[in-house]
Amino acid sequence: GLPPFVEMRVYAMAHIAMLDAVKSATHPNNAGSTSVDAAVAAAAHDVLVAEFGIFFGPNTPFDSTYTVELAAISAGSAKNRGIAMGETAAAAMLASRANEDVLGALNAPYTPGTKPGDYQPTPPTNIASAAGWAALSTFGVRSSAQFRAPRPYPSLSSLEYAMDVNEIAVLGKAGASARTSDQTAIAFFWYENGSFAWNRIARKLSGGLSLIQHARLYAALNAAMSDAIATTLESKYYYNFWRPLTAIRAADTDGNPLTVKDPYWEPAFITPPVPDYPSGHAAAGAAAAEVLSALIEANHPFQHTSTSAPGAGPDATLTRSYDSVFDAARENAFSRMLVGIHFRRACTVGLQQGRDVARYVLEQAPFLHD
Repeated sequence: GLPPFVEMRVYAMAHIAMLDAVKSATHPNNAGSTSVDAAVAAAAHDVLVAEFGIFFGPNTPFDSTYTVELAAISAGSAKNRGIAMGETAAAAMLASRANEDVLGALNAPYTPGTKPGDYQPTPPTNIASAAGWAALSTFGVRSSAQFRAPRPYPSLSSLEYAMDVNEIAVLGKAGASARTSDQTAIAFFWYENGSFAWNRIARKLSGGLSLIQHARLYAALNAAMSDAIATTLESKYYYNFWRPLTAIRAADTDGNPLTVKDPYWEPAFITPPVPDYPSGHAAAGAAAAEVLSALIEANHPFQHTSTSAPGAGPDATLTRSYDSVFDAARENAFSRMLVGIHFRRACTVGLQQGRDVARYVLEQAPFLHD
């Protein structure tokens, strides 16, 4: 029930703490005398309880899961040492972000512009969310502005803009549209939360890695996704570009003779309460693919089963096959066009932005190289 960028931030914090716990527990000074499983469980538990507790209070499932995890580990000094190391790793992560106001960033005030092209909160929520997200710290990149996207279009009167508007008007509308049966299946298939989807894909592809390799993979994966979507949010509120829903309903104001107003146009899915450009969903998927390609294998065929796919009804494809993670990332990105919530340029730029962020995280993030 939380926005994907909220979940991605928490998962990044948890997995970096878990990586630190693995490093400590397997250090030559501790190897053999420390339970790595206890260290990992404690690190994950403490971060997840603290961060999701901001939204849900004590009503989270992590305590009961933690009890089960610890019960499977033999009692003794190794278990106790592991728990202590995990708690230390979690405390360090939480302390490093203790001054961040997540709720403030999520609910920061926003004043919409009034000109054609300016973002307007869209129905049915009619709110703007996460306008202050750029104030939060990133994990691997220097700041969320480091890889800011280029401007979305030369102007609203450009041919490129008109082509994008007209494409979404027919492909992304609710009800009868120009979507093929397969495009409808794709639209629903990739609608699930990106962090949920890409962590499952990683689990499917990461067999055979060592413990430390697994820990590095998931720390890199979730940090890159979190930084990628934070980067898109910074760009979104820097450019404040309107969503297809607003653009199509107000096409008579854009000064472009090639676009046509449709005051009753509705997207296939509800538009998220943030500006259009660029696509965070596309960026997160591209970042995930870049990490998986670098740390596992780029051209590894796999299948993925989606939790949101059944929504397509008779057109649903519950499991789809891909030749590579990049094929999946591209389909993931352009699914946002097919549901009518992003223009094509938002998706293509989001793809590139996500890859750029992930490459930097892999090369420069201290937690991956110390």
